[in-house]
Formats: sequence, C-alpha cells, structure tokens
Amino acid sequence: MNQTAEFQPLWRRLWNRPGVRGMSLMLFRLLVFIALLVGLGFAMRYLIPLPDITVAESLQVRGSELWVRAFRSLLPPVLAYWLLVRFVERRKVSEFAPRDLFKHSAIGWLVGMGILLLAAGVMAAFGAFRVDGFNENVYLLGPFVVLGLKAGVLEEIITRGILFRVVEEGVGTWVALIFSAFIFGFMHAANPNATIWSSVAIAIEAGLLLGMAYAWTRSLWFCIGLHAAWNFTQGPLLGISVSGIEVNGVLASRTMGPELISGGEFGAEASIIALVICVSLALFFTRKAIAEGKILKPSWRRPLPSASAAATVTEPV
Repeated sequence: MNQTAEFQPLWRRLWNRPGVRGMSLMLFRLLVFIALLVGLGFAMRYLIPLPDITVAESLQVRGSELWVRAFRSLLPPVLAYWLLVRFVERRKVSEFAPRDLFKHSAIGWLVGMGILLLAAGVMAAFGAFRVDGFNENVYLLGPFVVLGLKAGVLEEIITRGILFRVVEEGVGTWVALIFSAFIFGFMHAANPNATIWSSVAIAIEAGLLLGMAYAWTRSLWFCIGLHAAWNFTQGPLLGISVSGIEVNGVLASRTMGPELISGGEFGAEASIIALVICVSLALFFTRKAIAEGKILKPSWRRPLPSASAAATVTEPV
C-alpha cells in the first residue's frame, strides 16, 4: 500500500480529483483576469485622462486622439490576458502567436466580410436591403479602429479568450460555448435599438459561430479578423447599422420590410438571414473541430496528467 497517498491531507486528496482541480483553476484564472483588467483599466484612465464620449462620437475622432483612445482601451485587456497566460497558466500565448497574425487574421477577415456580403445580397433579394448610391468623402479610419480593431480585439479576448477558453478548461467545450454565447448576446443588450430578439440572435449567430471558430482554429487572430471584418463590412462599407449603432457607410443604403428579414434599426445581426448563414457556418466549424479532436471534455472526465506531463505543461517557456 502507498503510505504517502494514504496519509495525504484531505485538501490534497480533494485537489487531486480532476473535477475539483479543473474547476478551481478555472475560477482562479477568471478572478485573476478580472482583477488585472479592472486594475489596468483604472490605471490607464488615470495616466491618460480623456473626456468620455459616445460610440457615435468616437467614430468621428481623428488624428492622434484616435490612436491614443485605441491604445488606452486595448492595452488593459491585451496586457491582462498576456500576464494571465504567461504567469498564471505558465505557457506561451499560442493563440496569439506572431507567426499566425497575418495568415489567420486575413482568413478571418475574408470569412467575416463574406458573411455580411452574402447576408446583404440575400436581404436585397427579399427586398429588405436597397442601395441608392454612394456617399462621398466617407471617413473610414475612425470606424475601422472603433468598430473593427477595438471591438474585435476587446470582445474576442474577453469572450473567446477568457469566457470560452478558460471556462472550457473547467466544464468542457459545449458548456463553455453556451455560456460564452449567452454572455456575448447579453453584452449587446444595452446597445441602441436593442431588443430581446437582437440579443438572442447575436448569442446564437455570433456567439456560436465565433466560439466554434476558436474551438476549431485555436487562434484568436482568426476570431478577431472575422469579428472586425463583420463590423467594418456591415457599417462603414454597406451602410447598415452595426449592433444598433448608425454608421455613415460608403454605400447610401437602407433596410426595409419585416424586421425579421431586414434586422430593423438594430442591423443585419437581427435578421433571420444572418442567423441562418452563421449557424450553418458554425456547424461546419463544429464538424471540423470534432473531426480533428479539438472538443474538450469536462475536467472531471479527463484524467490527471502524469507528473512529467504536468511539469512540461506548467513549466515557463
């Protein structure tokens, strides 16, 4: 009989149970990230004081202020995520590997743009989207930074990098997918022109799509590119409201007809057409993730790593 195991204290025996360890690590990492994000956010607002403005006003900001505001918004989540992975999880930030930046974000961009162009085309076929011409001298840099870069990086770090990836380590892929999708939809509930349906639609179409995109690719660059292209194509290019935020686009366009088809004032995210397209693509990502063995079981259904494997995982690299 192994006397060392027999006389282990209760807390050690509980800790060695896969489910207890997995759930404890999950909660600890979530709390650490929240603390880092809040602390760094307050620090940046103190170090770079700027007057508060609405999202609509931020779309028109130009010059150095645009980049200063972007830096102040993006540094806290990026740094908090890096600190969590490097010093708490003690591993490389493989989902943000520099070598994958161009390839994965470019592919994600093409996918995101393709989704919105296809949705707009089908909406037009149903008489729910019409282009009347072009707007001259449209300012694109501000909307690209605010709706594309900032929204893509910030929301993907929080929802896919933390609420999906970290929660997945504890409860598995499927529960993490539902949880992160629900939170993602709820995050848009306070947007202009939001309804219960618009929040549900975003949770289903974008929450499931982006969650399974990460489950398959394990790349935040891909998710950021898809998310940024979605917003930029929908608003600054097509002239459709982005999650309820009106944007002056390159195309002078308008939506009309039943809100279930057109999305109404909230934008294409609230259209059943976008939902069908995104769910179809999410199912494709799901099949790929299952086929490649990238679906994670709950921690209580996974064996504990051996001592040598654990050392390899936890050792800083």
